[in-house]
Amino acid sequence: MATRALIAYLDAKDGNPTLTTTYNHYDGYPENLGKGLENFYDDDTKANEVANAGYISFLDGDSGEYKNTSSNKQSPKKTQLPSNFNDAMMEIAEQIDGVGGDYGYVWCNENEEWITIKNNGIRSMVENLEMALAHLKDKFEMMPERPDQTMEEGMVTPDNRVEYLAHALDMVWKRGRGNNSIDFYSLAQSLVKDMFDSEETTPEIPGFEGTRDALDALEEGFVHKMKFRAGIIK
Repeated sequence: MATRALIAYLDAKDGNPTLTTTYNHYDGYPENLGKGLENFYDDDTKANEVANAGYISFLDGDSGEYKNTSSNKQSPKKTQLPSNFNDAMMEIAEQIDGVGGDYGYVWCNENEEWITIKNNGIRSMVENLEMALAHLKDKFEMMPERPDQTMEEGMVTPDNRVEYLAHALDMVWKRGRGNNSIDFYSLAQSLVKDMFDSEETTPEIPGFEGTRDALDALEEGFVHKMKFRAGIIK
């Protein structure tokens, strides 16, 4: 039975992070593929080489030799990562999951080491990637500083409400991680309605017309992330 894995080379040195990936079909467990990468591809040149193989049927953990015994001659996949750190981690997790990978092995050329990510779902992988690659945050654009916690309600304006809501939900999620996901989504809906459902506080601005449900009006990408964090989508 195949234990698929993704081998990735993350180039974060030039301030324009890119990801190069190779698919590994058989025996992608840490006890084999992980061991082989650590023992035989543990410098920047070799890590870049294996991530550029494109398709590997099997990498021998004892010798480091890899081969392609299939007719698949695919090229390595090269991806310009999103400029936002969290979005970039999501992209890496989705690529691991997209090939049916049980594991992802990411070489970061900033600190020159392999990190191993087990696929326990995209949300879990994103969290592990964010922790393992936290040292790269300055290579990406970050969300603006969230509004001061003492900000009075009247200071939430039509111009900053989406940003304010995004950070509020982000803080709720981080502090309540592990709580019931549906409760989080219900709270998200409640916050949205508090900020957007009143005509007095929701002027006619692009994307938020009148008393329209703001959950539908929010940027699609943000809604996707909110539902992902709530466990509504995987």
